[in-house]
Amino acid sequence: MELRFLSSILLWILVASSLPLGLGATEKRRGILYLGDSLSIGAFGQTFDAAMRAGGHRVHTVVAGGASPYYWLKNYQPLPCTIGFWEKTDSTERRVAYVRAVPKLEDLMDEGKPAVVVVQTGINLYATLRSKRRAKEENIATVRSLIDQMCQSIASRGAVSYWILPPHSHEARYPKELQDELASIMREVVGRHGGTVFESSEVTRFVDPYPATDGIHYGPAEARAWAQRVSGHFASFVGSTPSSTEPALAESPAARAIPESRPDPAPTAASMTAPAPLAPAPAADENVPEDIPAEIALRVRLEEKSEITNVSELDYANALGLFEYSVVKDLRGNFPHDRIRIAQGVVFGRRLTGAARVEIGSEAELVLVPLSRYQNLERWQMFDDLRPNAEIPIYTPKLN
Repeated sequence: MELRFLSSILLWILVASSLPLGLGATEKRRGILYLGDSLSIGAFGQTFDAAMRAGGHRVHTVVAGGASPYYWLKNYQPLPCTIGFWEKTDSTERRVAYVRAVPKLEDLMDEGKPAVVVVQTGINLYATLRSKRRAKEENIATVRSLIDQMCQSIASRGAVSYWILPPHSHEARYPKELQDELASIMREVVGRHGGTVFESSEVTRFVDPYPATDGIHYGPAEARAWAQRVSGHFASFVGSTPSSTEPALAESPAARAIPESRPDPAPTAASMTAPAPLAPAPAADENVPEDIPAEIALRVRLEEKSEITNVSELDYANALGLFEYSVVKDLRGNFPHDRIRIAQGVVFGRRLTGAARVEIGSEAELVLVPLSRYQNLERWQMFDDLRPNAEIPIYTPKLN
């Protein structure tokens, strides 16, 4: 596995930063904008981001847990991210649990003028596609419109788009027919705008048990392997020669560059109707976390914790650590999950707190509120090396 990753990195070093081969009019527009959802927060995003930078590219990575086109498009009202946000440029990087508003695609492009926009998205559109509030045809039209708007925003600003389609999810969580349907819609719409897609489901397989896991988020080893496959094809897409130790993914069914001349499907009334500016956010059953109690009281047992190895290497004087607990008892009967993640202050004034020393298996009774309540904590560094989980927002102990 390490040899394959090294070969992928070496392949990237061969890539010219001017992005030749087919990028024509965008040749003078340097840089890559990489947008992702919770699948990009952990090992996948880190591996893919590192590969792009190893190729000499100027990369602006913006990853928001739970994000979908509703979050990225200016046609829709600004939405907060409450389950993890990561942003990285050549000179800065921040990882926080909460941001008040996810940046908009159009603003990011106008500021950075990227030549290529990479979009890793999809799992947060499954709820839209199978919503019971509308007819099936309307669900399809909604998803198609969201992808179309993003493609149009990218193309109208002179960039090309590269879409990383969702990897395989556990079929007890999302049936194969639903996964195939979404991939088909994304492939069709991206193709109409001359974009390229990477068919992640053809090189991934979710093998962990469900519901013991969420059926969506891959462990670090599997996520890195997926990222290496994407990285190899993306390097070819921007003009490099594939490494001799890794098959050319451009020749694989998983990687499809769809010609711009592909005929458009017949337009429908739904697909031709443009949404009003600053349209309402989606309903609770699609693309935003469900409403959760504003305050809960639980007896919890610590199962996993994010470790701090060296306080002296902190970028900030204060830091939060993300811990995962099992729920021993719901003291108010209003919390619907059997596990919870809690952001706790583990470093204050560059000194470890007592919370950092809590041992696995210890129990405590806590009154908790969503982390988003304390917006000042946005300025604290976040330690999070847990497996990604977008099922519930992050909580934190209530301040007295």
